[in-house]
Amino acid sequence: MSWLWRCWCYCCGTKPEEEEDQEEICSPVNSNSSHVADSESSQNLEDMGKVFSRFGQSRESEDQAASKPLTVDAEEVTPNDVVAPQSTASVVHPPTPFVPSSPHYPLATPRSPLRRNLEDAITPGSSPVKPPEKRMKGDLQYPEIPILCDDPSIDYIQQSKVMLIMKGLPGSGKSYLADRICQVYQNVVVCSADKYFMQDGEYKFDREKLKEAHENSQQTAREAAERNTPVIIIDNTNVRNWEMTAYLELARDFLYTPLVLEAQTPWAFDPQELTLRNKHGVPKEILVQKVKSYQPVQPLYYGWFLNEADSWGLCGIAKSWLQAAVNVEQFYKDLSHHMNVVGPEELLRTYSRQTYRDGGRILHCTANFTARGKDESSREYINNPIVKSAMGKCFPLHVIGFIFTPRTFGVRLRLTVNQLDLWSQDDTETIPSFISHPHEPKKHKRNDPAEKKTDKENDLRPSLHSPTPQHSSCTVTITQLNSLSQAYQFHPTSGKGSRAHITIGCAPGVKPVTTGFDLINIVRREKEAQSSLTDVIETFTLQEGGTLRNYGEGIWALYLDKELQISSIFSAYYG
Repeated sequence: MSWLWRCWCYCCGTKPEEEEDQEEICSPVNSNSSHVADSESSQNLEDMGKVFSRFGQSRESEDQAASKPLTVDAEEVTPNDVVAPQSTASVVHPPTPFVPSSPHYPLATPRSPLRRNLEDAITPGSSPVKPPEKRMKGDLQYPEIPILCDDPSIDYIQQSKVMLIMKGLPGSGKSYLADRICQVYQNVVVCSADKYFMQDGEYKFDREKLKEAHENSQQTAREAAERNTPVIIIDNTNVRNWEMTAYLELARDFLYTPLVLEAQTPWAFDPQELTLRNKHGVPKEILVQKVKSYQPVQPLYYGWFLNEADSWGLCGIAKSWLQAAVNVEQFYKDLSHHMNVVGPEELLRTYSRQTYRDGGRILHCTANFTARGKDESSREYINNPIVKSAMGKCFPLHVIGFIFTPRTFGVRLRLTVNQLDLWSQDDTETIPSFISHPHEPKKHKRNDPAEKKTDKENDLRPSLHSPTPQHSSCTVTITQLNSLSQAYQFHPTSGKGSRAHITIGCAPGVKPVTTGFDLINIVRREKEAQSSLTDVIETFTLQEGGTLRNYGEGIWALYLDKELQISSIFSAYYG
């Protein structure tokens, strides 16, 4: 570039700047001549800029440059910060001048100041861009979750009863997610303490009324549950887990499946970003404290949960099969002997759900007992991305049979490949001593008034076609599929997932976890019977469409000719 500069100076009759500088240093100071020289130099430099600007125009035409208006990232400003021009024709963007540079001529740029900041670059007639005070609310990049994007899950939730409990700090995206849920589902009620402080569309927080605000939110949720609203959203921070207790109890009382949704946005625990994004002006100092006191969700167990109607229906089907088995004389005599009961009716009444931690009215299949993350493996399961992405998703459960023992009465399941990814139970766990010796059942009192009351509360549906409870708004999803393969008739499951079950009832004093151990015992005996050439297993064919087998010591298994399919939602029990 040095030769080009010298040529320009020669054509204009001026000397190069380094020669001028040398003359100015060596010659006496003359104010008039200096002023004239500066004027001529300034004029020459402006002319030079016009010439060199043509080089820049060769890189981009005026039309192309004019068609590219100044853009600002939407995340950096709010809609009120930028005023759009009245006409696109009035927006003119001149091409950026091409400015040469040379290491030999550091002064070879126009001495007029360049517009280097954003404010100077804005064209006349447009408003200056202000630094952002708040983030736009539509830039959350919230991860897609099944309750928003999976059609089977959306349809199932709409026909069931689900309570969605938001959990996250102010500004983490809870309300945005709640708004999206409201756009997907038809009948939704949002319960929030913030609504209590809204007056004429303006948020006016009063710390003295905070207790009243939460009581109002809980009352709104209760009224929605009494109306059997399919989807109830709890849009509160729930920073500490005890803050969800009232809603979890409400879900249990009204037979809702609770689903806690923690904020998953990248800034969910960034106080600086939360300060910019929260819409009620919560200061950074408070957000820092909330981040420190935040308690992550730690469920007692994860599993697939049935809705109210399907729970009622499956209990009725199970009782029908138990009644069919009792009609087999050998079954009744053997099981009543080990259970120490007299008469078929007493045997049918023995199984109850009074020992269930969750009340037992909503049936489920446990995928993993995490015990609130007490050990490392449980914490790994809770934080597993596969588990998190499956929360709220609808899965089919395949019923292939039933098991009857002196302690438990359960449904046997066959899991799909996708369900096995979520399965984390030990299918070969050592059976405790009280399970491995089933011929010593626990004694229980007969004709106990408390037991009679429990029998009435836990009454089971007589058949699939009986009407669902009148107060239920859920839809029955139980369907019958094709016949099961005869090749695996008497050992339908083994290995991973073979312990999968739903507990229908337990003998007095027996916990539901016992059903899993009973099923492990049955799977083991099935393998022994399959490999044995001498042992003969008592087998009875039921006209209802199943086969009953006696594995000894009061342990019986019923194999269905045709499997049943029931919809479920993957969630957790939070206690």
